[in-house]
Amino acid sequence: MNKYLSAAVLGVVVAATGACEQQNAQQMNKANAKSKLYIGALSCNVSGSSGYVFGSTKELDCVFLTSKGTSQRYTGKINKFGIDIGYTKAIHTVWHVYTLGTDRGPGSLTGNYGGEDSTVAVGSQVGGNWLYGGRDNEIVLAATGEQNNAGYNFAYGIAEMSLTPRR
Repeated sequence: MNKYLSAAVLGVVVAATGACEQQNAQQMNKANAKSKLYIGALSCNVSGSSGYVFGSTKELDCVFLTSKGTSQRYTGKINKFGIDIGYTKAIHTVWHVYTLGTDRGPGSLTGNYGGEDSTVAVGSQVGGNWLYGGRDNEIVLAATGEQNNAGYNFAYGIAEMSLTPRR
């Protein structure tokens, strides 16, 4: 239970301190170089989709750039449940990656995540989300920012995401 409370507190702190502008992975790693919890940036190409009032599914093609400079490739899927009306174009999203544990080796982001998602797109998209999970439920992914030419959509609810190593 203590680990879940720690993840929730970390998620709130990350959301409160996250920059509203979209940064690239290298900028995130440089800005968070002194953090003991920050382990890198997950940079993903996210497929476009249509929201069907209650939810949507998007494909992910990602690269995790660790704070030490190594990279790992992942594929995945993100499912949104809640209000999701409209359509989005394919976008690029970068998540801050934090850990509550010690496993920082290859494949450390493998697993399932769940959390909050909220976005609004009217041409440009603004919003954010934070997801908690991973192999031992020790990873927090947080993204806030703005995307240009993203579509027309309103989404608010919960999201679940799965990541698997890409070969």
